Amino acid sequence: MKGRFLLHSLSHTIVLVDITKIGLQKEVYPPEGEPQPVSALRFQTWKNAETYLLGLGATSGMIDQTSSQLHKTSVAVLTIV
Repeated sequence: MKGRFLLHSLSHTIVLVDITKIGLQKEVYPPEGEPQPVSALRFQTWKNAETYLLGLGATSGMIDQTSSQLHKTSVAVLTIV
């Protein structure tokens, strides 16, 4: 996996949180969690975020699906494999 990101559309701004280092959950309800710092980027437009994600290896199909999800719910998860 090259990267896993949470994307939020907040008032004309795209916030991209890199959760790659956290990985995938191994349990449905983990009993305890450890705080882990994550990095976040803010983009003024979706086009800027799209360009960044394409540079990381996302395909246009992934981008289209993520864009659609962001438009519907303002939140999306993108995994680049």
